[in-house]
Amino acid sequence: MLRSVAGIISLFAIVAWFSNATTAIADEISAAAAESSIVYEVHIPKGLDKFEPALLKIKTGDSVKWINEDDRGHPIASIPGQGTNDKELFSKPIPPGGSWSYTFKKAGEFPYFCYIHYVMMGAVIVEEVEQTPPAKTE
Repeated sequence: MLRSVAGIISLFAIVAWFSNATTAIADEISAAAAESSIVYEVHIPKGLDKFEPALLKIKTGDSVKWINEDDRGHPIASIPGQGTNDKELFSKPIPPGGSWSYTFKKAGEFPYFCYIHYVMMGAVIVEEVEQTPPAKTE
């Protein structure tokens, strides 16, 4: 009886160690992904009714920050019926001197426009981050 109790306790200890090791590896992967994410900037220049740059290629987990340098507000919205998810992007009007950011969590094409000034269009193409498995330790 004593042997089986000791065996069960040993089994619990191994499971607890494995659980902690798995959590530590997952935390390291998450931390590495967070450190590697980038914030890209899209500028709305004064008086030009356009986004600069109009096209961005980024990776999942990266963010885009739209900066309004114009003297009018400009809201950002996905173009209905276009892209991977036509309801992904939607901001309140970005005031002059203000900004709005969005983090892209999935791959795809995300065309957008200013829903007040329809000639202003852009797109963000999001590619999957290449995952490298953690190194094996022995």
